[in-house]
Amino acid sequence: MTNSRGRSFENPLQIHDKIENEKEGATLREISEKFFTELKSGFLVDIAKSVIADTDLNLEIRDHYINIYYKGNSLLKLAETSTGYRAEIHEKFSQGLDIPKVFNKGNIDIFIKAIPQLKQNIILNSKRSLEVEYEQMIIRANNFEPRNNTEYFIVDRQYAVKEGRFDLTGMFWNRQHRAKYQEVPVCLMEIKFALNSDISEVHDQLTRYYEAIHPKAAEIAAEMQAVFPQKLDLGLYHQSEDRIAALKTLTFSPKIEQFQFILILVDYNPNSSKLDLESIRNLPFANQIKVFYSGFGMWQQNVKPLIN
Repeated sequence: MTNSRGRSFENPLQIHDKIENEKEGATLREISEKFFTELKSGFLVDIAKSVIADTDLNLEIRDHYINIYYKGNSLLKLAETSTGYRAEIHEKFSQGLDIPKVFNKGNIDIFIKAIPQLKQNIILNSKRSLEVEYEQMIIRANNFEPRNNTEYFIVDRQYAVKEGRFDLTGMFWNRQHRAKYQEVPVCLMEIKFALNSDISEVHDQLTRYYEAIHPKAAEIAAEMQAVFPQKLDLGLYHQSEDRIAALKTLTFSPKIEQFQFILILVDYNPNSSKLDLESIRNLPFANQIKVFYSGFGMWQQNVKPLIN
């Protein structure tokens, strides 16, 4: 069987499993051809253009709807329904604004003009931690800054499984062997900010997540394969034309043994003993785990002197 984009499923049972997985917490990610066309060249195009022009915004594709995030908060949820495109904005963020509940050709400009005020309202009313802001900063640094020429690209954020959710999902494209038509590994990323109390048990968390996604590896890869081209076509990656053309040819490996599990420690104090690296090394899939140290916190241990 194939969907509206010509992508094949193995059999009706696989489709049933996908529906059941969604009930358990996994989220199916893809918008319809009609919704996609409206975002790319139809009356919703200014939404995509606003995100492309403002690197502080982040658009994510969900199951028949999109989210636009600012500082990790949902600035807009826009869902396709049988009667149109229904907008949902948190009342604290939309206060003082008269934004329509259903978007159409005649009122889309009202939302576009309200984006600066929505952002200001989020700043004033958000209680999110810096961890979710760092999620968005990581997306920006890897997807929107072509001068960085990084090897990781973020495809989605807040990917849910029954046992929890990964902060970011994406893929690794090795620059030493980079070429068109390659198969690339899916990367599941967990972010811990500062001395997060969960850091000491992160090996247990990674184990739970591994066990949860193990039987769904092919499904997760298929969802990444569905979402990534849509986001590329919408212009949601600021990269050179040659790189975009090559990215469009990549495929995501469905093999669990090729998945990467990325632990991103943001502003982790190197003087702390919370991180139990030995327990992580002893995990049966330790060869698939990578630990990244990032952030702006400055400690002497991280200094590399030029002269010893």
